[in-house]
Amino acid sequence: MSKPLRLRQAAGLGLLFALAAPAWAQLPPRLTAGGVADQLDAARQRLAGQPDAAAMTEQLQALAQNLRGALGKQLAQPLTALDDRARGQVLRAHAAAQLAADFADNAGGCREGELAAMAQALALSVRQLAQAPAEGKPMQATIDRVESADHTAVFALRMADKPVALALVGSELHDPQCPDPQLTATDANGTPLSVQPRITGVLPTRIEFEWPATVSLVPGSYVLHARPQHKAFLVGCSAQPEATVAVQVVPAPTFTVSYALEAVCGRAASRTVALGKGTLPPLGGYGATVAQAIDTSACGDPVAYRIWATVAYADGASATAGPFEQSADANATVGLPGGLSLSWDPAVRQLFVRSGAPMCKGVR
Repeated sequence: MSKPLRLRQAAGLGLLFALAAPAWAQLPPRLTAGGVADQLDAARQRLAGQPDAAAMTEQLQALAQNLRGALGKQLAQPLTALDDRARGQVLRAHAAAQLAADFADNAGGCREGELAAMAQALALSVRQLAQAPAEGKPMQATIDRVESADHTAVFALRMADKPVALALVGSELHDPQCPDPQLTATDANGTPLSVQPRITGVLPTRIEFEWPATVSLVPGSYVLHARPQHKAFLVGCSAQPEATVAVQVVPAPTFTVSYALEAVCGRAASRTVALGKGTLPPLGGYGATVAQAIDTSACGDPVAYRIWATVAYADGASATAGPFEQSADANATVGLPGGLSLSWDPAVRQLFVRSGAPMCKGVR
């Protein structure tokens, strides 16, 4: 037999085995119902005490209890040993645990308003996973996270006039033998958006896409729906149950800083002199700077300066910082909530406010 013929026969056999391979051949081999129940318990404990997390922790506990109740004799069995319905239940519970763990990992550095938006997205995602009907289909797609270009989990998107590159990460999201999965975005009530995401790449565990400009969306909850297809042996591709995940759209970042500045004058008989108070022009986004000139002629012999500041955010929240006191011989720079910094430069008699890089990783 010639070598080319043997290669063609081998390729044909490989294709045949690939066509016959079950969908769960793509799944993590060590994932078990008992292990996922433990993951849910661990995620619930990490969320304990987080603002707006009470409903989520109850839902995670219910998912763990349902797993242990429904699969009590199969808790240690791998996914490959479970039927389609049980495998889907385990995978959906695993997705809920992963989403909750990502929330806990990304909660640091977030303001209360940002955490609330992230919590709304997580709660909706977990609720949909818990309420998804049991399906006897071979391909049980689930979404474990929405991911940014730097592979960080995302729960909320800031309104922007430019598209953003994102990815859905999970299991059973694509059968390479079939066309790309269908990806649609809806509001929380299931109404499709007028402009839809565009898929840029697919793998069984990943759907990369471009979310169009979100500047026209109303702040609130939105849902991404991924519906893959599966090809059975000697049968064409057919639609499988959809996987969903929620994201929250929040206002574009703007910061408005109000200030009050006073001087401590005179070393022998010190007195306090108010130099000025007001509101600086808004900062539009991150990496911006605004300045305000201050008339200091009311204090000819300053010893120190005191500064108060209040920051107002686009979501309606605000935070107050200060007073901060600094010697009159040096510049004063202090951090403000939300990643801002305020500087007073007595040499040029100007107050500066700068917005740095985003502090909350779960909001993009």
